[in-house]
Amino acid sequence: MIRLIALDIDDTLVLSGKPVSERNCRAIAKAREAGIKIIIATGRGFAGSAPIREQLHLNEPVINYGGALVSDGNTGKPLFTHYLSEEEIRACFAAADHYGIHAQIYDGDIVVFREWNLFTERYTEVMHLPYRIEPDLLKGKLLGTPKVLMYTEPSSVPEMIVKIGNLLPKSLHVLTSKPGFLEIGSVTTDKATALKWIAGYYGLKREEVAAIGDNTLDQSMIEWAGTGCCVENGGDSVKAVSDMILPSCADDGVAWYIENVALNQSTT
Repeated sequence: MIRLIALDIDDTLVLSGKPVSERNCRAIAKAREAGIKIIIATGRGFAGSAPIREQLHLNEPVINYGGALVSDGNTGKPLFTHYLSEEEIRACFAAADHYGIHAQIYDGDIVVFREWNLFTERYTEVMHLPYRIEPDLLKGKLLGTPKVLMYTEPSSVPEMIVKIGNLLPKSLHVLTSKPGFLEIGSVTTDKATALKWIAGYYGLKREEVAAIGDNTLDQSMIEWAGTGCCVENGGDSVKAVSDMILPSCADDGVAWYIENVALNQSTT
């Protein structure tokens, strides 16, 4: 029986810049009424995920920054954290500079970057996040950063994953979330480690947990969960390790899973 469902946000639960669909909202409400816990598991920070959580009236712990942080759903207080070292962060910026692509870090829910550009303008506008421009960012202390986000042309992502990865220390991996996004985090901390922590927090077994995602940032939790699902619009490598392929994000794959699988299981 599924007692907890972890949901990625972008291109899994919602399309870019859109609210949660009415069908997904109804299905999630019914799941919660049936006693199934709904967890948001996202590359976004706590504030960046707030509009989605508020629309769904969720107060369960939140997996943020690709698993580097688990936040209390009510207060935002960190419950579980893993921050990158200064050496790792500097290596990320060196790699980004080598290939001439944008890189940014996070100070809590504040986005920090060295210069204003088309990506930062669009990113902060869509995510509704505060930001800070620090041209001399690398000259100061770099503490409390859960991940580095880089941006490249979407068509060059497969190539840049390899190129950037070759310049980074072995302690880091390069994953993807939205088109053009390169998510740099620790190899020891991902959505799977965070989801495992939350399952333990609630005293749940692995087989009682489902995870739904679309991209490589979600792959670890999809593989770890008792039932791992990828929406139809997801990446081929993610589909390959999934137990179920759901309808696409545009076709409310999350709702389909809840209506046809989770709710049926919860009543048997």
